[in-house]
Amino acid sequence: MKAIFKKEMRSYFSSPLGYVFIAVFAMVSAFYFFYTNLILRYADISYVFLNIINLLVLIIPILTMRIYSEEKNKKTDQLLLTSPINVSSIVLGKLFAAFSVFGLALLETIIYPIILSMYTQITWSTVLTNYIGFFLMGAALISIGVFISSLTENVLISAIGSFGVLFSINLMNALSNILPNKFLSNIADAMSVTTRFDDFSIGIINIENIVYYISVVAIFATLTVAQIERRRWIK
Repeated sequence: MKAIFKKEMRSYFSSPLGYVFIAVFAMVSAFYFFYTNLILRYADISYVFLNIINLLVLIIPILTMRIYSEEKNKKTDQLLLTSPINVSSIVLGKLFAAFSVFGLALLETIIYPIILSMYTQITWSTVLTNYIGFFLMGAALISIGVFISSLTENVLISAIGSFGVLFSINLMNALSNILPNKFLSNIADAMSVTTRFDDFSIGIINIENIVYYISVVAIFATLTVAQIERRRWIK
């Protein structure tokens, strides 16, 4: 797993992909910090995170689109499929690399609460829960994107497919509010990955939400392993 992780990290930063992801995340988050916290003078950093949730739907497919699709297209995945490396280790190595790039982008924003603390008193425990919740939400969305990438060898299809799925998930919260049937509304609400961040944004660590995010990661990691194993047997 360690070797796969290092290989993926090199791949992200030997091409513009990793830099573009981090740069776009930094620019958009900086805009919202400047507007909501400095111009409108809100002292709560959660406004930044709540505003850039939609950004994740756009940029996470960029982060995950090539993680399997490119290897399948270039046939370099056959080296992994015929190697003695455990498939679970391959999947986890790739996932942790994507999580790390996302974590680096998120780490850049730590300067925002530091700047706020110079002008007003902020609750650092709430800041921490925002970071924990946002990272877990990002990890869940990344795991979905990685699974979709494992389904195709076309990088463009992988990106479009991931965007479509993540966009649909992002709409679940709005859908749950307009569905007339209570049962369907509850299902839509339960499927909304982004809604689970609401508690974190106000400083509440809900174990149910943590378990939910970790479960999403585990389920889609398992599905990805199954897809890779299937391809290994076909080969």
